[in-house]
Amino acid sequence: MLDIKTNKGTDIRYAMKWALNELKQAQIATAGKEAELLLSNLLDCEFAELYLRIDRMLEPQVLSRFKGLIRKRCKGVPLQYLMRETCFYGLKLHVEKGVFIPRPETEVLVEKIIDLVRENIRKPARILELCTGSGNISVALTKNLQYCRIMSSDISPQALVIARRNAKTHGLETRIEFSQGDLFLAVSEINGFSDRFDIIIANPPYITRQELKNLPQDVGHEPQNALDGGDDGLLFYKKIISGVKPYLKNGGYIVFEFGDRQQQSIKEIICSSQLFEKPFFFSDLNGIIRFVIARRSCG
Repeated sequence: MLDIKTNKGTDIRYAMKWALNELKQAQIATAGKEAELLLSNLLDCEFAELYLRIDRMLEPQVLSRFKGLIRKRCKGVPLQYLMRETCFYGLKLHVEKGVFIPRPETEVLVEKIIDLVRENIRKPARILELCTGSGNISVALTKNLQYCRIMSSDISPQALVIARRNAKTHGLETRIEFSQGDLFLAVSEINGFSDRFDIIIANPPYITRQELKNLPQDVGHEPQNALDGGDDGLLFYKKIISGVKPYLKNGGYIVFEFGDRQQQSIKEIICSSQLFEKPFFFSDLNGIIRFVIARRSCG
């Protein structure tokens, strides 16, 4: 932790009080918690340590940086971008502006895939993740599944830089293969590709163009290409299902996350392909149906 000394007016107590007032005025619901997280992150300490050192002085440059972060947060910049990290499935991941921030809801998807692999897939499971973003799903799966081979793709070079960084942080850089391209183009352009996949996963953009105009301030700071699902929010699901046949094994599975109230449309897209058995839908921890697993017919 940075060296700090006692000095009334520039101590941690003052900084926290100032930040709390600023965040409350900006109507940040979790103002106290966010002030703690930002300052402890800046000082590289546990937030409980802030209160053990509450009367200690902050160096002027640290106080200035902290105030700058608080002002950005008041303008709606997501907390995760300011901290340059987030937690997903018990793993600390790097995130920054230009990459979609992983949501806690997606942890349910990871849990279901882990169960699916352990119960239904021969080892080693060969998995493709499309629209990987920060790599959160691929990293979490690889960390928790000893016998899997994952290819992780995204159209954004910036996202793949971050995904590779997260894989390396957790010692998985040799177990996840990253490829840049638009959906299946990322796979088909790899020399020597021949094996089909046991599971294909996607948590693609699914917000409609109309909904994009009315996003919460925080979400508006995230990359539009990670949010824009076309006029009906279903653009990427249609593309994936229409192009999946050469890449998914007979008896293999597709696994999607999708938006609220999109269940019926997703069901129609999957069933109309006539490639899959009856899809199975399941809910997040809030009881909202937002995930689907469908098994490709063996016939």
